[in-house]
Amino acid sequence: MKKLLIGLFSIFFLVACSNKKENVAPVEAGPVSIAVGIGKVIPQNGVSELASPVAGIVSEIAVATGSKVKSGDLLLTIDNTDALLALSEINSRLSTQQESIQSARLLKEQGLTRLREKERLLDDARELFAAGAVTGESVRNLQNEYDLEKQNQKKLQSDIQLQELQLREIVSQKSTKAEELSRTSLRAPMDGIVLDVLPKKGEAVDRYETYVILAPDAPFFVEAEIDEMFSNRLALGQLCEIRIAGSAQSVAQGKVLSISPDLKKKSLFSDSGQDLQDRRVRKIEVSMDNDAHLLINTKVECVVHLN
Repeated sequence: MKKLLIGLFSIFFLVACSNKKENVAPVEAGPVSIAVGIGKVIPQNGVSELASPVAGIVSEIAVATGSKVKSGDLLLTIDNTDALLALSEINSRLSTQQESIQSARLLKEQGLTRLREKERLLDDARELFAAGAVTGESVRNLQNEYDLEKQNQKKLQSDIQLQELQLREIVSQKSTKAEELSRTSLRAPMDGIVLDVLPKKGEAVDRYETYVILAPDAPFFVEAEIDEMFSNRLALGQLCEIRIAGSAQSVAQGKVLSISPDLKKKSLFSDSGQDLQDRRVRKIEVSMDNDAHLLINTKVECVVHLN
């Protein structure tokens, strides 16, 4: 009897479960409304790696990592001993050349006075010769003296022109030397924050070598990568939430500012080579309504609302 009751109870339980399953309505999956991408915080126009225009030894460092600078502020100085000596030498040559030109002009003025006097004497002698008061020899002598002085004036004028040409060349050389000297003082090209100073005082820097990494004083935005699955659903102006990676709390809001025209391999915070090969991504740039005190290159999650 007990076995019969157990059997009837088992049949009843199975029938009840079967009816319960039949009454459950199937749930249809709705379209995905968000896409989550990994990104990083960067300043507008990116980070600048400043290259040295000259080679030399670092003699002074005026900033440190984290320093805020204005455009034109001194960052560091390359030893300028040779440049100063070269500029001093060219200044000395310039002064000597100017004095030489001044002396030549004075000589020309004195010669011009003599020439006028000889011209007057020659004119008087010609009148006296016409009156028979002087000989032709006297007139010829005065004519020779006048011609010699006139030739001397032409030579002086030619010398002055040559010296003025040399002066212009020296002025051009001075400009070059002054530019070389100015290049030893490496200055900030923009307002910003110094992220890193690479050389140390006393170390050599090659020409075109990066010496400072500078973040411009500009609004921050997020550069993110969205999986190719959602690439065709991205659109400019879509709302986005910015979260610290691994957190569910939003720290900033923003909108999609730009979308890359093509798919690329993953490049941001990829953990392995396999990540680079499995999926492709579409890059986007997202504005931030506030920087939420995030540091440059902070890893964030960018939640894009697709609808």
